[in-house]
Amino acid sequence: MTASEKQKLGEQLDRWIPTIREEFLRDVSKLCRIRSVSEAKDEFVPGDKPYGEGCYQVLMEALKMAGEYGFRTKNYENYAGSATYGENPQDDAIAIVPHMDIVPEGDGWTCEPFEPHISEDGKYIFGRGTADNKAPGVMALYAMRFLKEHGIKLKNNVMIVFGMSEETGSIDMPAFLAREKAPKWCLVPDAKYPVGYAEKGMVRSKFASYPVGEELVDIWGGDVVNSVPDKAYAVLGGVSLEEAKEKLGGFERISVEADARGVRVNATGTSHHCARPHGAINANDVLVKALLGSGLVGGRTRDALEVISVLTGDYDGVPLGIEAEDDVSGKLTFVLSMLRKEGDRIILQPDIRYPVKMDQEFLMKQIPVYFEKAGFEIVKLHNDPALYIPLDNPVIQKLIEVAREQLGQPDIPPLVLDGGTYARSLPNAVSYGATVPGRVRLFGMEKGGAHQADEYGDIAHLLLNIKVYVNALLEIDPLV
Repeated sequence: MTASEKQKLGEQLDRWIPTIREEFLRDVSKLCRIRSVSEAKDEFVPGDKPYGEGCYQVLMEALKMAGEYGFRTKNYENYAGSATYGENPQDDAIAIVPHMDIVPEGDGWTCEPFEPHISEDGKYIFGRGTADNKAPGVMALYAMRFLKEHGIKLKNNVMIVFGMSEETGSIDMPAFLAREKAPKWCLVPDAKYPVGYAEKGMVRSKFASYPVGEELVDIWGGDVVNSVPDKAYAVLGGVSLEEAKEKLGGFERISVEADARGVRVNATGTSHHCARPHGAINANDVLVKALLGSGLVGGRTRDALEVISVLTGDYDGVPLGIEAEDDVSGKLTFVLSMLRKEGDRIILQPDIRYPVKMDQEFLMKQIPVYFEKAGFEIVKLHNDPALYIPLDNPVIQKLIEVAREQLGQPDIPPLVLDGGTYARSLPNAVSYGATVPGRVRLFGMEKGGAHQADEYGDIAHLLLNIKVYVNALLEIDPLV
């Protein structure tokens, strides 16, 4: 665009955005009232609601919302959905890909997680999904709405893809790509500006212990694999409530209560995103170490928990011999985020993220060594390679230029992400916002962010994103 075209567009956006503020917040609230926690699956299973009732409901609401604004909508068998603007004869499209699934609410909220509300000063909207990632999805819809309402036509279609399984491994994107022509370029509003041009590799894995004793009736920790768990529990048999309280009374973050199956031992921690685990307290670690320290478990149960205990307190992969760091993406992170009892075995699911320059062949050979030596079974071990698009790519350069200009931050550097986004599951894809650098953290790093209690979105920034995305779509349209 020329300087005069940019100025005219900026003036139009500045007039329009204040007029839709209340509608925008209303639409964000509609989606955030739905508890759309995606049900984790290792593979696609045919069915009406593959990711559960909540994800089905939020998909229906998102498609209804987009349809009411006049966009063409598609439902890909409830795996994902899309809304499209434009009349490209080949259905070529630039896609914006937010996710409508969320992590569970967890504990520690001072407000209702599924009843969004605005702060008294009108600056923030609170609720699960207001930052990650429903509000950015509504932002994308409003950017597309601006184009439509102002009669601005692009060479390519603009498509919003509403994802349903980002928090459980992005297993929805292959289903989407199997049912729709691949977009020519994809922007994922699930990180920070100016652009995420690289993402750490990730290892998806599952391990099973040998059969443990009957005294461990159940063990459970972690709702999703990509969050350090803030709660975990075990149910013990063959022990009285009084004895359990006596032997566990000295352990911090532990409580004991009666359970129909025996005695329930509850553990609490503090949750962080697994991409940034340092400083969090893993509830699985609290639980396992308390069980071992209490003397309430023995034999093969104790042996298995000792193997697990070495891992629950580590965030760097040291026990596995996979600790690593590079000059581009920093350190490898390892979080044993999920524990389950299945049959007579304990199931472990860790979150592993490795540097972009790491030797992947070494990594995949080394991970099993610890578990094999301990006699654990390797149920699943899958490498999700790192993402990298060179910074000299013309689209990347233009995206950076637009973000810096619209945000008034000329020096913000491009990013390598610790966390994974949909970008690694799509062709020609990068993360693009929607977090504005320099965001004020109302509660420090302890809460308020993605995957944390009291999650919130900065309303001014969310609306500013509309300007960024409209300009970015217009600028990259001729390039793709």
